[in-house]
Amino acid sequence: MHFQRLLLDCMCGKLARWLRLLGFDTDYYKGVDDETLLLEAERTGRVIVTRDQGLYNKAVKRGLKCILLTSTDHVENMRKVLRELNAKIVIPPRETRCPLCNSPLREVDPSSVRALLPSEDLARRYDKFWLCERCGKAYWIGSHWRNIKKTLRELEGCAKEG
Repeated sequence: MHFQRLLLDCMCGKLARWLRLLGFDTDYYKGVDDETLLLEAERTGRVIVTRDQGLYNKAVKRGLKCILLTSTDHVENMRKVLRELNAKIVIPPRETRCPLCNSPLREVDPSSVRALLPSEDLARRYDKFWLCERCGKAYWIGSHWRNIKKTLRELEGCAKEG
């Protein structure tokens, strides 16, 4: 479980999805100005994560915790966030959040999500499913998991096996 809650700006959409997968409570804002982001961080106590030097400078000036990213590579950015927060991850993640809406996912019986799946066959081929109760999206560890796992393994030094 990760106790630091994050607020990412419009430059960090891909990173937001990955951090949610890792279980971080990650708000993502696009199309809002710096002042709105700063006020939201003050109101909620979230750590701002950005590639915007100007936003970073404003946050620091206001005494807000902010992480400035200098790379466009999402793996390097995940490494930096984990380092800055002194956070460890577990592979596979024990707790995860919806990459779309940030709500916690809960494990469910395959029969309860059958109608949400793109094909009936998925409910027979896989035995573990998770549901986002906010947006209603179902998730499972399918063939894409190999690529996700490969990316997570690139976080060498920040991860421990689960």
